[in-house]
Amino acid sequence: MTRRQYRIPERPRRAPRGPRLPATVWGKVLGASGAVVVLLILWAIIASLSAKTDTTATAPAAEGLTPSASYKSGDCFSNFDASAQANRVVPCTQAHSAQLVATAMYGAGGSYPGKDALEQRASDLCRQTQLTLPQDTSTLRQRNAFPSQSSWSAGDRRVDCFVESTKGNTLTASLLP
Repeated sequence: MTRRQYRIPERPRRAPRGPRLPATVWGKVLGASGAVVVLLILWAIIASLSAKTDTTATAPAAEGLTPSASYKSGDCFSNFDASAQANRVVPCTQAHSAQLVATAMYGAGGSYPGKDALEQRASDLCRQTQLTLPQDTSTLRQRNAFPSQSSWSAGDRRVDCFVESTKGNTLTASLLP
């Protein structure tokens, strides 16, 4: 007897695995859409982590305080702080430490005139203002406020002249006639 040899058929080899999405137009659209969604999510995460909040510029003034941009000539201030973004305006017959005695505005156009020119304008403004001063002026001082280069770029064109008491809330009358 002859031996028959049986041949075991070989298994067909699998084709190499292709891309997960079919190479059709819809597959490409879905792939591009997915990439856009991932990029938007990354952008949102990065933007939220790097966002800086400026609470001094956007926060409303504390109750009873008037923002410095709203000061008017003749306003009197209790516990005046020249570097504060806002101060408490009080009637000039009430004890106060400072009064805004004069303001001047530069025109909307033009370039920043420089710190020295603005300081000189504020000094001239104070010197030209008629005041009713108490007999003892040893505790009073002139304080000028004017725009910085950055606030000028933001539209601030106001120059102010304050008279301030070095002894705190000792003034009880307006210094303006």
